[in-house]
Amino acid sequence: MWIMFAYSGWNASTYIGSEIRNPSKNIPLSLLIGTGTVIVLYFLLNVLFIYAVTPENMSGVISVGGLAMGSLFGRSVETVFSLLISFALFSSLSAFIILGPRVYYSMAKDGYFFRFVSDVNPTHNVPAKAILLQSGISIVMVLSGTFDQILTYMGFSLGIFPILAVLGVFRLPKMHGGSLKITGSSMLHVIYSITGVFILTLAFFERPLESSIALLTVLAGVPAFFLFKKNHRSKVATQS
Repeated sequence: MWIMFAYSGWNASTYIGSEIRNPSKNIPLSLLIGTGTVIVLYFLLNVLFIYAVTPENMSGVISVGGLAMGSLFGRSVETVFSLLISFALFSSLSAFIILGPRVYYSMAKDGYFFRFVSDVNPTHNVPAKAILLQSGISIVMVLSGTFDQILTYMGFSLGIFPILAVLGVFRLPKMHGGSLKITGSSMLHVIYSITGVFILTLAFFERPLESSIALLTVLAGVPAFFLFKKNHRSKVATQS
């Protein structure tokens, strides 16, 4: 599940599709390049870890990268490499600050979230209130558990939606009246979905507390969505 979390940003460029030049070309390209780069880096890192550390010594260790560097070059390099990994995690915050609030903004703009979240700062032209909302949620999460608990919670939560997105591909032709044709083998969608469900099931039995909280969080969004949808339709009907 943590490996799935490492790949969880493969679809993130679609969140800012309305702000990308030539999106029909650049969005698929960004997805392929981004995912391909992560695959190569992840593969090389695992080769390094297996070469430097035995599986027995990896057991129970969160910073395997630091352990591998310490095994190869000594304790001082282990500390430096662990710090570099921490800075790499911090550097991803900029991407989350840019991308995450755009989701809240779009939901609010379409009427499926609180309307104030769709407000755009007139000076900087950014969804300022959506950014503040994400900051508040992030603070609560950081204070609510340890690093591996939060990572497990996020990994399980983010593992659900790609499966739903891939299964949603089968609905697209019906939603477009049969005019949309899906290219490629549908077996790839089925294999991906089954594999994802299998991983999440194993993760649930391995970490039931964090997985249950993540599952309840996602399920809580279902009635919230329909409530916002009902209110939105009522407002549209009133205005018309």
